Amino acid sequence: MASSRDNSTRVEKEEKPQWWWRTAACLPYFLPLHETWNYGETAVFLRPHLQRFEFLTNPVLRVPPLFSIIYFFVSYFWLVRRKELPHFLRVHIMAGLLLENSLQLIWTVSRWTPLSILGLKLGLYIWSAVSFAFFFCVLRCVGCALAGRYADIPHISESAVAQIPHS
Repeated sequence: MASSRDNSTRVEKEEKPQWWWRTAACLPYFLPLHETWNYGETAVFLRPHLQRFEFLTNPVLRVPPLFSIIYFFVSYFWLVRRKELPHFLRVHIMAGLLLENSLQLIWTVSRWTPLSILGLKLGLYIWSAVSFAFFFCVLRCVGCALAGRYADIPHISESAVAQIPHS
């Protein structure tokens, strides 16, 4: 009995989702992209390069401060926990939430570090590295979502799949 259930979930995960589900799976990555964009601008030498592409995140820039909290609760309780939605979409929503939360955690921890470390050139290099890493993670997730695949970001993907309730 358990093997037939495993086979049915494996078949469900192997099917390529419809184009509208793949497009909808890209939407949760806009907030981590916006956060990455803001943190990337703290590196002074990245600012001129990022300003050329600011139109990509410009609609997202004008969100109220409580938006991320409301977005998290609405996304998690009304979208991720709903078994009616495809597993593919729910995993990508959860991965977007985890990327955003991990970036906010890094920002919070960095505020505790002494300004003598982050105020130097070392701080610029650290924020540049963090920005590039998260930017490419978000791009990888969006690319996987558009291709109809699950993202394979270490720790984020495994945690996202673990949070999805079994159908």
